[in-house]
Amino acid sequence: MVETQDGASLDDARAAIRAFILGRSPGLAPEAVTGQTSLVTSDALDSIGVLDLMMELGDRFGFEIEEDAFAVEHFESIDALAAYVVSKRHQA
Repeated sequence: MVETQDGASLDDARAAIRAFILGRSPGLAPEAVTGQTSLVTSDALDSIGVLDLMMELGDRFGFEIEEDAFAVEHFESIDALAAYVVSKRHQA
């Protein structure tokens, strides 16, 4: 498991993202939401859902939401977004 100095791991971030998506999309099958699920091309979240997700992650993992947070590459997959969250947490 990859962990930052303060204990936030990729697994923690992945789990938080996955739980948020499943909470917002109750009709979505849990097994359909994996680390490779794209937040760009899937119907997992709409644009407001993405904003809400980023606010939730910032609050939960203690980092400021900056302009670079919304770069498309961070939303290519749940794993990519989890890696971004851990990197921001490490900077905080």
